[in-house]
Amino acid sequence: MRGTRGSWVLATASLAVVAGVATGCSSSSGTATTTTTAATSTTTGGSTSSSAPGVTATQIAVASISSKTGPLAGFFGGLAPGMNAYFRMINAQGGINGRKIVITADLDDGGSPTQFTQQVHTAIDQDHVFAVGVASAWFTPNYFVATKTPTYGYNVSSNWDTAPNLFAAGGSTQFYSPGVPSLGYVIKQTKSKSIAFISYGQAIASSYDACNAFATQLKSAGYNVSFVDVSAQLSGTFTSDVQRMQQAGSDMVVSCMQGSDNVTLARDIQQYGLKVKQVWFNGYDQNLLNQYSSVMQGVYINLNGNVPFEAGTAPKYGNTYPGMQQYLAAMKKYEPTYIENSVAFQGWQSAALLVQGIRAAGNNFTQASVVNATNQITDFSGGGVSTPVNWKVSHTSFTEPNCTANVQVQGKVFVPVLAPGSKQVFVCIGPNAKNPVPVPLPVGTPGA
Repeated sequence: MRGTRGSWVLATASLAVVAGVATGCSSSSGTATTTTTAATSTTTGGSTSSSAPGVTATQIAVASISSKTGPLAGFFGGLAPGMNAYFRMINAQGGINGRKIVITADLDDGGSPTQFTQQVHTAIDQDHVFAVGVASAWFTPNYFVATKTPTYGYNVSSNWDTAPNLFAAGGSTQFYSPGVPSLGYVIKQTKSKSIAFISYGQAIASSYDACNAFATQLKSAGYNVSFVDVSAQLSGTFTSDVQRMQQAGSDMVVSCMQGSDNVTLARDIQQYGLKVKQVWFNGYDQNLLNQYSSVMQGVYINLNGNVPFEAGTAPKYGNTYPGMQQYLAAMKKYEPTYIENSVAFQGWQSAALLVQGIRAAGNNFTQASVVNATNQITDFSGGGVSTPVNWKVSHTSFTEPNCTANVQVQGKVFVPVLAPGSKQVFVCIGPNAKNPVPVPLPVGTPGA
């Protein structure tokens, strides 16, 4: 959980429904689709020359690889739009030392591991891009690591860690233990006494690992874990689970399933009249809420280290979260279809980290110098849209305290809740799960 920020359960769960999909190509709104093979050029206006691939006097070329078609398209298609919106905002401000940063190769893996590998070689060997953004269940790091290409994106495959050139949004590791005290805080704040957990089986590792870890560690910390099902079926029915929760006296259920299955679970809970609070790790989707608001009322959703979109629009927050206001404004201008898309948000953070790394490396930058400079950044927040990431440790570890935001469905909207202070969206909890007490927000945390 700690490290990657987004709908990791949803993305990994979708692997179970992929078989024999066709490949194809498409492009997102506003992104460039032409490719470039220019690897070397000499800059003008007194600048020094660059031998970095994809860098010319006026441009820095980036590739995006995601599942834009096939059964995974609905989950991963937002990466390029999110990156594109950030790049276009930066270019409108003059670019990076006069160079525009552009997605010159927007590639589709079609939901196929074979096609993904082909597109990796297309981006690096044929298009000679400087960096690559990735949102795919089929991400394999081998060639990115071998070529030392700066690589950014959405971590749903648990293999982004260790290598210094792999930068998953929010941190390249997946840790569940830091999230246990934060979940304990939600349990205590909602006065819940009997906790149930439900996830998919071990074949869908992120779902299983998360709920299994939470249930085991909370039980060890003294919580009453009354029911655990870590073998639920993808797109299944959950009536038997609801009946068993009812028999066990559960008054809260924590779900590590994807959004559509959470809706099915909520419908079954409503049908059986079970009075139980619900905590989801996936389902922060306005379109989902618009369609299923009648069964989602009161649901809590954990956003991990991300600022809620509502913090940029609700009058009560004013200008407390300018980074989110900037994100919403740029997305509305450049990629309006993807404003509240969780993967587009990952793309935005990925693009912001690349730009910050290039600037830190200086004008005569190389791929190696950008990687090295990025790994010296200790307080990356995507311009104020997430809790700070320390890239000196985030390839292999995490930093405490764990800070997260929670929203609750109230009517037709998500409302940030459970954070101390009228304008705070984050609550930071130390390592003690038995006594999960809020601690001060670390320096650099949005809203601190």
